[in-house]
Amino acid sequence: MIVGCGYKPPTLSDTHLRAVEFNQKAGSTFKKGDYKKALHLYSEALMINRSIENSDGIAINLINMAIVYRKLGEGDKAHKHIDELFNYSLLTIHYSLLSEAAFIKAMLYMDDGNYEHASQWVDKALSFCQNDRCSMEGKIYNLKGRIALLRGDPSSAITFGNKGLMLNKACEDREEIANSLRLLAGAKAMRGEYEEAMKSYRDALATDKSLGLSRKVAIDLIGIGNVLFKQGELEDALKYFKRALSVSEGAEDKQGIKDATIMIEKCLKDLEKK
Repeated sequence: MIVGCGYKPPTLSDTHLRAVEFNQKAGSTFKKGDYKKALHLYSEALMINRSIENSDGIAINLINMAIVYRKLGEGDKAHKHIDELFNYSLLTIHYSLLSEAAFIKAMLYMDDGNYEHASQWVDKALSFCQNDRCSMEGKIYNLKGRIALLRGDPSSAITFGNKGLMLNKACEDREEIANSLRLLAGAKAMRGEYEEAMKSYRDALATDKSLGLSRKVAIDLIGIGNVLFKQGELEDALKYFKRALSVSEGAEDKQGIKDATIMIEKCLKDLEKK
């Protein structure tokens, strides 16, 4: 979700180049999981962009810093950086960056369980994404679907998920295609449509494995396990939960390890009762 790593202003002065270099180094550092160092590098890039009033450069780094703060669990600081961006004139910042910023704001509210505000901000993200070249629309519909699912509305989640899937296929965005499929799988499982849910999870899993997205692979495996668990197929479910644990351990993903372990324990407990 880090933006701006390949961003190039129309005219690359030496000052612009320094800002781009810091931004690219920060992106690489973020991918390695060194979030505090990435934050420092984005801050350096932000200062350079402020010095020349490069509006889009300022916006890119405020967004990136908000993303890093969200990763660090510091939601208040993430909100502060996005709010700062919206204090700039809307006419000076590219629509795609405004859409990205509103999208992050929606995710922050979703993290806090404030689904009403999350819905408002995801709609703002969509309103900024009305240009023919806006590539975020499918991702935004995916988030709308996730919020609907969290609010216990699987039918709306399916509607938004199908819209997102169509848009993401048109853009050939494989990662977001998998996110659409995972959303649809969760919504269908909530409605008890287990066969369709299983197919969507398996399709998402195949894509995520091909992209090398360990965290998403583990989530897909847990999703498949949950569908089997709900149908009482405990032994098969346990196999998938153990696979998810193995993937998470290999990726050193603490949250994934926790999620898989919880489901393994639930499965074992129910198997003992048999």
